[in-house]
Amino acid sequence: MLRIVSFWILISFACQNVMAQSVESTAPKVATFLDFPPYISDEEPDDGVLSAIVKESFALAGVEPEYTLVNWRRSYRAVGIGEIDASFSWAYSPERAAMVLLSEPIFSISNQLLSTYPDLTDWRQLTEPMEGAEKPILCVPVGWKVAVEVQQLIDKDLITQVSPSHPRFCMELVHAGRTNIVYMPRMTAIHFLEKVQNDENDTHKHEMPELYGIEVPSGVANTQHVIFSKTEKGAALRQKFDAGFRQLVSSGRYRSILQRFLNDYPPSEQDAIYQEQIKAGILPAE
Repeated sequence: MLRIVSFWILISFACQNVMAQSVESTAPKVATFLDFPPYISDEEPDDGVLSAIVKESFALAGVEPEYTLVNWRRSYRAVGIGEIDASFSWAYSPERAAMVLLSEPIFSISNQLLSTYPDLTDWRQLTEPMEGAEKPILCVPVGWKVAVEVQQLIDKDLITQVSPSHPRFCMELVHAGRTNIVYMPRMTAIHFLEKVQNDENDTHKHEMPELYGIEVPSGVANTQHVIFSKTEKGAALRQKFDAGFRQLVSSGRYRSILQRFLNDYPPSEQDAIYQEQIKAGILPAE
């Protein structure tokens, strides 16, 4: 009798293991990497605004993915060959669209010139020396590509470029009044400027400077996407995600998520970020 009971216990455990493996094998694998602040970062609530948008879109679609942390290069390759079903977040490019499936745009992030000069409203003003002012100093993190027009200003020695290793260091220079212009996304700049402002070790005690946006013609907005493997499973998963994302936007939940992350931003900055999403066709105009 004991042998019979033991046999059925073993059978029961085996069945549970098979069922667990079956669930694990069918759950979509979605990769990201938490080093894209403030959009994807473990220092932010819900791991950042893009993480919140992606996870709620999947939830609305009735999908429960297995989320995993994989560095960008490896996750892109893994999605390309079908080892991972999806990864977020990636900017659109024709080359990328040829290799993987892209979701609908989920967010717009554009690099732009941000300046502490209130009278600097057009990049062409920088083609002439600014009256009564020293040559402007532009901070661009090392390795970041600038717009063609900005590069021309650098090449003609009309502005001085400094390139620290991290965007936070640019905002430290802005906060200390040692640089006047940065080239990066607005949310990135405000995020790190607030970090510097709130730093307990900050001894400067400067007021947080206001940043004014300068449009640059070739500084096109980068729409962000979830990428999916070009497999039957990837295609079906993209269809579900896009449906969940559309529901997120139409229900007003997208705006609620975004507002949660923008609450500490100055009203003018909040409006600029909302307008960027409207311009990209992600949010409907109110």
